[in-house]
Amino acid sequence: MPETDDKRARRGTIALFAASAVLAVVGATLLLGTDGSERPATSAPAPTTATSTPGTPGRGSPARHAPSPAPSAPSSSPSSAPSVTPAEPRPVPQPMQDAARAFVVAWASHDARPGKDTSYDDASRRAADHAAGDLAQDLRTRTSGSAGTQQWQSWKSDRVQVTASVQRVSLPDGAPDPTQDSGFAQVLYTVTQKPAAGSPTKSEQHVALKLRRGSDGTWRVVGLPDV
Repeated sequence: MPETDDKRARRGTIALFAASAVLAVVGATLLLGTDGSERPATSAPAPTTATSTPGTPGRGSPARHAPSPAPSAPSSSPSSAPSVTPAEPRPVPQPMQDAARAFVVAWASHDARPGKDTSYDDASRRAADHAAGDLAQDLRTRTSGSAGTQQWQSWKSDRVQVTASVQRVSLPDGAPDPTQDSGFAQVLYTVTQKPAAGSPTKSEQHVALKLRRGSDGTWRVVGLPDV
């Protein structure tokens, strides 16, 4: 007997329920059979180290520790390096020292008080007595330029007394050792300017001299290498 539409509908519904039941059983079987260590394809990757802590790589570096470097020998710091003491100035023979002192005291001292020096060049005339050769002649005939004239007028206005005091006479750096008849000397001296009113001022200066021993055995200055 041919099936009615009502029977066909009931058979379709039964088939649909049966298919759903089969799919549910298959899904449960797959779920129970999966190992806990497996992850779905859409799971997020494991986090990486993003902050820096003492003893670990910094931000953006691999979390794996790098091997410790081998210990190295301690390096010398500038503070631990031995200090170098400047060499002491080398003295020159005493007769050369005496001649150099006398020359510088006369050459660098001035007296602008009333009744004393009459010009800046009076000091050169006094220094000529401790010089020889062309230098002595030049000192006796020298005429100061505009700078010397202006300085003298300033001293004269304030009635300044200028005195030179020698601190040390030594061999200049790089100069050859003195011989029996000639040599060089470096003179370190202090110049004091004392006005009639007010406080004195001091300055430290130096000059190199070339000296020669004359036939009479007296040492005199024959040159001013730096002047």
